[in-house]
Parts: sequence; structure tokens; C-alpha cells
Amino acid sequence: MPGWYVQDPVAPIEGGRPATLGMAVLRPLALRLVLPMALVVLVLFGLLAYEACLDDPAGSPERSAALWRIAGFLFAGLLLVAASGLAIAHRAARPIVQLTEAIERLGRGEQVRLDVDEGPLLGRLQRGVNDASQALARSRNRMESALGRTMVELADKNARLEAASQSRARFLAAASHDLRQPLYALTLFSSALRASESDPAKLAQVMRIEECVASLDHLFSELLDLSRLETGAVHPAIGDVHVDDVFDDVSRNFRMLAESSGLRLVVRKTDAWVRTDRTMLTRILNNLVSNALRYTDAGGVLLGVRHQDSGEVRIDVWDSGRGIASEHQPKVFEEFYQVASPTPGDGERQRGLGLGLATVRKLGDLLGCRITLGSRPGRGTCISLTLPAAAPDAPARHPPDADLPLDVSGLRVLVVDDEPSILEGLRALLAEWGCDIRAAADEAGALAAIAGWIEPPDLVISDLRLREGRSGVDVLRAVARHHGQDPAAPGFARLLVTGETRSDRIGEIAAHRIPVLFKPVSPQKLREAMLAAVFANRAAPH
Repeated sequence: MPGWYVQDPVAPIEGGRPATLGMAVLRPLALRLVLPMALVVLVLFGLLAYEACLDDPAGSPERSAALWRIAGFLFAGLLLVAASGLAIAHRAARPIVQLTEAIERLGRGEQVRLDVDEGPLLGRLQRGVNDASQALARSRNRMESALGRTMVELADKNARLEAASQSRARFLAAASHDLRQPLYALTLFSSALRASESDPAKLAQVMRIEECVASLDHLFSELLDLSRLETGAVHPAIGDVHVDDVFDDVSRNFRMLAESSGLRLVVRKTDAWVRTDRTMLTRILNNLVSNALRYTDAGGVLLGVRHQDSGEVRIDVWDSGRGIASEHQPKVFEEFYQVASPTPGDGERQRGLGLGLATVRKLGDLLGCRITLGSRPGRGTCISLTLPAAAPDAPARHPPDADLPLDVSGLRVLVVDDEPSILEGLRALLAEWGCDIRAAADEAGALAAIAGWIEPPDLVISDLRLREGRSGVDVLRAVARHHGQDPAAPGFARLLVTGETRSDRIGEIAAHRIPVLFKPVSPQKLREAMLAAVFANRAAPH
């Protein structure tokens, strides 16, 4: 009997399956063919026996022997009929078994081919199976080719998206650095001008300039945060954080802004501790509170904590502002997305790039915290952060510079920056603060500037990226060697000010454990950082 074969290698069929399938097909065929023949033979034998008994009731030996011979012949015929029936059934079952197996393999995606019989019905079935197998093979080949092309296209698009993302991050980093240079100089000049001005009319104008500078500072801070997150320069330092300490920082940052806008900033005291990065958590809450104050016209902002049944801590930022419509809520955490205000106000509260909540989302992803938003138009908004709780096993700690005096007069300060406007602005501002200042644009100028000092400077403030590929770290080392001190732990305080966001340059700073400020730096932050660096250096063993 013609058989069938499989073109592609396939796994063997489970043991005994073909025989089992053949018996399942053969049994009903055998019963339907052999059983009727056997019944016919038995009926004939019974009729002959009955006829013999009627003709010879006494039953002569010759007639009995004849009956037995006839019975033997009938039994032999019965066996012959049964064997023939089984052979016919087996022969008929084989192509059915083969067709069944072929169809099952087609269902598993295998390609099969049957040898075609001459019979019209069976041959048509076998040709149909072969045609279906070839059609499925062609369809599978087309699908595999299309899938391969799609995978190549997706890989190409992913590569282009990755290149575009990196290009965008580099652009943001470069723009943030270059544009913040003149902004930093403007900050320094306006602060020095306000410190030396006594005319109320001119002082009001200077304060308006500082408001504009603060607005630009806010915009560039959003760009800086985003570019640093995009370049992977930000890594969380997880530890136990007392939430109340973070609340105090946020309150100090925004209480005066809220009061100047006629709003209340309510911060609930809490004894909660969480497991997170303190700097990132502070940045998230600063962004949320700043955003809430910007879009709140009356009432205020509430900052509080709720302990969850799961053991986690939820920090809520409530406001009584305009609220967010439901169609905007899924999009407010996207970059550059802003909800248009029906009654826009003026001033600092209305300025923004739509990056505050996008930065919150990215920082939240780094920390692994869950961020949820609930809002009703005209009723306000609540944004919640859910963080893992930490054991309150230590007393509340405050920033080391929280109670430091802000008097920097008398400090010997060396300032190094290759931007003339920034250098002149720092010179003017620090002179107003009473510092003994020397300024230089590079390493050689720095060593020449401090030649007139008998003792080393109290503090060296340097830009990170200088001309000709030099680094502020090189200047700090040169000053230490000039005074015969260990470059890794000199006897003077060090402070780097930069607008750089590249992860390798930021990593360079972190490796040397040098305090860093990102441009533009407000005068208040600069003075606090100067004092913190000086006191920390004096407390450290040398």
C-alpha cells in the first residue's frame, strides 16, 4: 500500500499511537464485515441440520457424517471469510490512518506529503492533503519573511529612537550648561546690586529683576533635572529618612512664596520614617508643592502623611486649586504637557515648561514609589506618594547647616571660572559680603592670585569645566600642592559650581567627594554652601 512521508524532521509520535489508531479504525470495519458473514454461515448450517433431521429422524451414521463434513466445510469457509474480511478491513484502514496522521501533523504546523493512490476517492483525499500542506508551507514562509522584515524594521526604529533620545539628552545638557552661564552671572550681579542699593525705587526695580531671574532659574532647573535623569546621571542613595525633616525643608523653601501670594502652606508634623533617597524625595515634594502653589488662586496647600494598613507610608500633597479635568489627568505627567488655564494670572506662578510632574514621575520610577493623582475641577488636587516604611530607630536629624550663621565676612576665598561675567559677578557679590577675594580664570592665574596670601585660602570655589580641557579638580589639586598639602584632603574648603550634567563628569566629582552646586546658584544657597564647606573642613582631621 502506498505510504506517506514528512519532508521536515519532526519529533516521533508517542509510542504505540499509530497501532492504537489503526486498531480503532480496524475494529469497527472488521465487526461490520466479518460478523454478518459469520451469522450467514451459522444460519445455513442450522438450516442444513434441521433439514437433515426432518428427512431422517432416526439419524443414520452416513447422514451424520455428511452433516459433519458440511459443517467442517462451512467452518472452513467461515474462517476464510473472516480472514478475508480482516484483510480487506486492514487494507481499507491503512489509508484512513495515514490521512488522519497527516492531518494531525498539518495541525501541528508540519509539512507532509502523501503518495497518491489510483482510486478516484482516496486519491482526491490524498491530493487535497498534499495541496493543503503546500499552501500552509507557503503561507508559513510568507509569514516568517514578513515577521523577519518587521523585526528588522523594529530594530531599526528602536535604534533611531535610542539615537534621538541620546541626541535630545545631549542637547538638553549642552543647552542647560551654556544658557545657565549668563543666567548665573545675572544672578550674581543683581544680588550684588541689591546689597549695595539704598534707593527704594531702584531697589524695587532690582527686586523685579531678581524675580525674573528666579523665574528663569526655575525653568532651567526643570531642564537640568530632566537632562540629568535622561543621561542617567542620577542614582538613588537609599536610606532611612525622617519625613518631618523633609517637610521642614519644603516649608522653608515655599512658605514665603505662599504668603506673598496670599496662600497658606500647612505642613502636618509626623513621626513617620521611610526607606528612600532623601534628596530625591525632597525634589519630588518641592516640585509638587511648587506646582500646587502655581495653580492655586485661593486657600492653600496641605502636606501630610497617612500610615497604610500594608505597612507603607503615604505622603499626600493637597491643594485647593483649580483642579484637573479627567481627560487631562492621564497626560499631566508627560513632558511639556500643560493644562491651559481659563483665567491665567501673572507673575512667577504662571511660568513653567510642563516638566515639573514629568520630573516627579521619573524620580518616582527611580525610587520605586507609587504615585497616584486625584482631582476634581474647581475643588482641588491631591497627589500621593506611597513609600516603604522604615523603623524610627534614630532621633530626628536636621541638616548640618540648618542653624549655621550666615556671616561669611573675613573669609579668604579664591574663585576660579573661565567666564568673565561670572568671575566679575562673584567678585562683586563676595566683596559685598566682606570676603577677601582673589579671582582667576585658570590654574596658572589661581596660583598667581594666592601668591600674596601667607596662609592658604579658607575656601576655593571653582567651575568644573575650564578652558583647554582643564578641570576645576585640577585647580584644587594644584592649590593644595602649592601649599604642601594632601590634594585628596587639603586644609582648605572646596566647592565646585557647574552646569554640567554628563554622568562621567558628575561621577568625577562624586569620586573626589567634593561638594557641588549646579548653576545658577542663588546667593542664599551659595552663602549656605560656603559656610557648610568651611565648617565641615575645619571639623575634619587633616
